[in-house]
Amino acid sequence: MRVAKNVVEARRQLLADLLQNGRYLALDRICQELSISPATARRDLSELERSGRVKRTPGGALARFTARFPTFHERLRVQAPAKQELARQALPYLLSGFTVYIDGGTTPYALARLLPEADIPGLKVVTNSLPVVDYLASTSVSLHVLGGSLIPRQSLLLGAEAIHSIGKWKFDVAILGAEGLNQNGVWNSAPEVVELQRAVIRQSHRSFVLLTSDKIGKQAAALLGPLSEPLRLISDASAKQMEARRIPQSMIQGKTR
Repeated sequence: MRVAKNVVEARRQLLADLLQNGRYLALDRICQELSISPATARRDLSELERSGRVKRTPGGALARFTARFPTFHERLRVQAPAKQELARQALPYLLSGFTVYIDGGTTPYALARLLPEADIPGLKVVTNSLPVVDYLASTSVSLHVLGGSLIPRQSLLLGAEAIHSIGKWKFDVAILGAEGLNQNGVWNSAPEVVELQRAVIRQSHRSFVLLTSDKIGKQAAALLGPLSEPLRLISDASAKQMEARRIPQSMIQGKTR
């Protein structure tokens, strides 16, 4: 039975709206939300991708990263006290003479804001975050900026040039942000972000993901990887919340409630 064109268009618009609100949906979730078959979901996603409204990923789809994902300054206001607390927990891992990578998320940015007052002798900071650059540029912190393509809404430098730049460095510590953590591992907002973060982890002695409790149990567009050395977690989530989500306690640094 052929479905009327206006019904198909309404369903596809609903799917686009769902992705805009949720940023990422797995294929089985799309089928569940819209009561459609996987084949129909794939056809709808293909059409939405052709029209530039979404980007398909293995096993799902996400709203276009540059157009739909909240801006850096929009995200800066979310969970601000919790992000500041995680930054304070991460600060003791930054020692005299260390070379440190600070990621482009708002929680790593909270750590960058602590550095001028912390006054750690000989600390070098490498970053792809323009807000971090802007904040530290007028301080005494030794600052180094990756090359790369600018993602304006997120104030990030990404792409092949940024990854090539990472290869020139060795980091004592990397401070990373993320969009979710579940039993499968750490997730972030886009494959391009994860690709750069993986390059950073390869060049780092120790890497920490700073993750507020509201992101525990969530999945985003791209899997960074499981929690295992050298990637560890600093979070304000409770031990009970972690246990419920089957997150290994051995990979958690700092305090849990």
